[in-house]
Amino acid sequence: MRLTRLLLAAFGLAAAVRAAPVEGTAQVLSQANFAAKTATGTWVVKHYSPRCKHCRAFQPKWEKVVGERAAGLAARSVYFGEVDCLDNEKLCEANKAESWPAVVVFRGGVRVADLVGDSSEEDLAKFVDGAVPPVARKYAANSVLLDAGNFAQHAHTGIWLVKHYSPTCPHCRAMAPKWTRATDELAAGLAADGITFGEVNCLQNRDLCVANFVDGYPTVNLFVDGKFVEEMVVTYDYEPMKQYMLELQKRARSGELAAAKTLPEPVVANDNRDWDDMAGDNKAGDNKAGDNKAGDNKAAAEPPKEVNSADDVVAAAEPPKEVYNADGVAVVLTADSFAGQTAKGPWFVKFFAPWCPHCQQLAPVWAELGAAAKGKVNIGSVNCDDHAKLCAAQKVQGYPTLKLLWGDESLVFKGSRDLDNMLAFVDSSLTQPRDLRSIDDVYLMRNATDVAFIFAYDRADTRAGTKAALAHVRDNVRKMFLSKHLGVASDPAVGRSLLAAGEALPALVAFKDGRAMSYRGALGSDDELREWLYAERFPLLPEFTRENADSLFYDSDYLALVVVDPDRGVEQAAAHRESVRSAAYEYRRLRESPVAGAQHSATVRFAWVDGSKWEAYVDRVFRIQRKALPAVVIVKSADDLFFTADAAGAPISPTRMGVFMAVRAAVEGRLTARSTSSIIVRAVRAVAAAAAAVGAFFFGSALRVLLTLATAAAAAIYALRRRAGGGRGRAGSFGLVKAD
Repeated sequence: MRLTRLLLAAFGLAAAVRAAPVEGTAQVLSQANFAAKTATGTWVVKHYSPRCKHCRAFQPKWEKVVGERAAGLAARSVYFGEVDCLDNEKLCEANKAESWPAVVVFRGGVRVADLVGDSSEEDLAKFVDGAVPPVARKYAANSVLLDAGNFAQHAHTGIWLVKHYSPTCPHCRAMAPKWTRATDELAAGLAADGITFGEVNCLQNRDLCVANFVDGYPTVNLFVDGKFVEEMVVTYDYEPMKQYMLELQKRARSGELAAAKTLPEPVVANDNRDWDDMAGDNKAGDNKAGDNKAGDNKAAAEPPKEVNSADDVVAAAEPPKEVYNADGVAVVLTADSFAGQTAKGPWFVKFFAPWCPHCQQLAPVWAELGAAAKGKVNIGSVNCDDHAKLCAAQKVQGYPTLKLLWGDESLVFKGSRDLDNMLAFVDSSLTQPRDLRSIDDVYLMRNATDVAFIFAYDRADTRAGTKAALAHVRDNVRKMFLSKHLGVASDPAVGRSLLAAGEALPALVAFKDGRAMSYRGALGSDDELREWLYAERFPLLPEFTRENADSLFYDSDYLALVVVDPDRGVEQAAAHRESVRSAAYEYRRLRESPVAGAQHSATVRFAWVDGSKWEAYVDRVFRIQRKALPAVVIVKSADDLFFTADAAGAPISPTRMGVFMAVRAAVEGRLTARSTSSIIVRAVRAVAAAAAAVGAFFFGSALRVLLTLATAAAAAIYALRRRAGGGRGRAGSFGLVKAD
């Protein structure tokens, strides 16, 4: 590679291959100077290869955008740089620049955003402008914008009340105007007492939010001189938040908050650190071992009491804690050992091929994961070249595929394959249920997630059946990787507040879409319980993402998708989503009605798709271009079919009645379907089916097999020749995972 470049340079052709940095604008960065240069300020860095044709096409757009902005942004400590990934391969790998060109933003040495590919000049300019840290807005305007680059700098002194949120979270959007009103009204007055308001976008600063003990959105945390003190546990409405802020001022003036920063451990509502210690944490005021006062010896001499506390019931319901991956190693699994070894406990398994470059890159990280996940989860790997049937049975469609397995349940990991991200995935999927001790705890949990399951019982109920029910629910929910959605309420007053009149404890309730749905089956039945959990684990209209795509497609008979383009108007996109949500309610009522009939026994899920993020996918699979959005697609996954036209042949209208009538017609077989499979695939299937029918009719099964094989082989040869000759066809299937 280097010899090729030297020869090109010798012939005066290096300029055509290497895109030189713009003089005085983008600085040349390398392994030697990168860390020192990017340690301060904000850096927008292009990673490229001189041999990459996309990089050469991207270069003039980069030069123009940088040339227009470099001088003005330098005053705000924003700089531009370029890294040649042929000369600095390890640096680009460390910066996760796996495809070129890749423009990555670093703030204070921390990677915060990226833009990959030959983007348009408009998209590049928008990305650069969005990467520029905003001027901190003053108190009267709003709270200060904080991120991974400036949080420690700002929050290390004084009293900070910080809102952590996700821009995609509906509860966060509902809270935003109330937060703005309260902070705008009080910020100037509270500033004199050293109180400042801040906010962190957790989509852009995940690691910071995890470090700040954020386990759901929105979360408002209090910091004193950089130390986390407590979570603001109030309903996120204007009046309760305002009252908390005013009380905060009183606490600051009394000196309480100055002392709070020296406390050894704050009380955190719904904090992950406490979820593993549901049975018997010694809270403030509890007697500790060795602290016996006068008269304690008498109590110690009394015989043990019956189990009668919430913690005792929970402790009795929990099986002894098992230790997984005790040796801290990644185990090699084979077709012979796979079923036996994965039958017990959770396993995080890598399915790979030795020739796959991404698998080779992941190998050392996977070995590290074995040690890092010691005691948490079993780590395994399967070589799919040696065990193709096993990988096919696990529905492996590309390499590497990472799956979290527990018995018959599985969860595919589709995030960034770095150590911290994979560990976070495991911790999040295998976390313990929350202990809900008050109505506020229940409210916070319901606002932190789209779907919340709550098991409620009376802590005074010591019957074996109650303990068994709790243990059974916990076990099933955990094995389905839904524990982060489960809360346990042992206070009978809290539990009864969740139930309708006449319902008794213990009970299991799902909260989603503003509704409470009680489980009516037997709490000890695996089949009934899991069927209900599967049906309720998604909201009526979830967003279609890489993480839930497989479940949405293949866990139901039909999937109704509304594809919207938020870039054309957030309010318009929200209105279309609400229309489809209403259609989902309407269809649910139809299925539950006594007159629905067998024809509406088919399961239908509804979801919305961000057409700006999934533009290429929607065009490739459903033949819908972005300019045609909004659009509605009804998918019948089992048959690789989809519907985009209603019974009259017009595009399905993204309205409540339009979607509802189209779904009914699809389920009843009254719509014309289209196939996601390519023309060649459909031709092979059709010809093979015809050959099989002719062979069976005239000659019997032996010739039928030969004819089918010959026809399929001929079609395959035709397809290969057509590809070699430049012919193109549509890609088929709904698969989102591509082979390396």
